Amino acid sequence: MRPIFAGIALAALSATAFADDWFSVYGDPVQEGAQDLIQIRPASISRGDHLTIEVRVTRSAVREAYGGGKYRGHHSTAQVDCSRNKAWYTQMKFYGEPQWAGPVIMSRSFEPGQAPVVFKDIPGQAERLVRAACRLPK
Repeated sequence: MRPIFAGIALAALSATAFADDWFSVYGDPVQEGAQDLIQIRPASISRGDHLTIEVRVTRSAVREAYGGGKYRGHHSTAQVDCSRNKAWYTQMKFYGEPQWAGPVIMSRSFEPGQAPVVFKDIPGQAERLVRAACRLPK
């Protein structure tokens, strides 16, 4: 019986460690889709002329996606220009359920500067995301 318990405990610990790979810029990840959540993955940051980061967002209600279509969450790649305090999406995968549950229902690719990082009805959070990404260690 102890090996089973140890296996369950190890699996739970692994899931917790994976969840900790993400830094919450806005919201509480424990709420599980009951509220808006904006996260960046610090380990994903690559540097060049601009930072490239992974962003994931879950919304408390259905939203309209860039280019049309409804979604509740997205997992995206964004570029950040720290000198201009701006960010834009380059790729987005949209989910119909909160917390990135279920299959990807649509995906989009954008040219740099075409799809600015904004969070409708959550003022100031795009700027906060840029500040957080730009302050992470090099």
